[in-house]
Amino acid sequence: MPRWEQSIDIRATPERVWQIMSDIERWPEWTPSVLSVQKLTAGPLRQGTTARVRAKGTPESTWTVSESIPPKSFTWGTSVRGAATTAGHIIEPAPSGSRVTLSIQIGGIAAALLKPVLGRGIRENLRLEAEGLKRRSEEAA
Repeated sequence: MPRWEQSIDIRATPERVWQIMSDIERWPEWTPSVLSVQKLTAGPLRQGTTARVRAKGTPESTWTVSESIPPKSFTWGTSVRGAATTAGHIIEPAPSGSRVTLSIQIGGIAAALLKPVLGRGIRENLRLEAEGLKRRSEEAA
């Protein structure tokens, strides 16, 4: 299964980073990689939360949180056009405050065949998300 990963150090506490990262409906405010998010489940981000997401370069799809461990991580996934996508968001304490690792893993035959084409856009979206999360978390810290 093709997998991409992006890590970044953020000068803010893991709790602060979690506050920004788990407020998924506000992502379009701080990352150009996400065009819209409509949360379909009320309450805080937790296992079972669903959201309709439109990300740059991808079709709109419904994502479901499979694991949520506040203020450390959450994982969610979707399936579009025969490709199952899983996205991980991990926050770890670091000397500077926090270290965030974002990942995307795509399964299915289509993913293996399209890895070279998909890779550039996925890497760019991960970079934009990481940099945007850093900016928003540090400006509010």
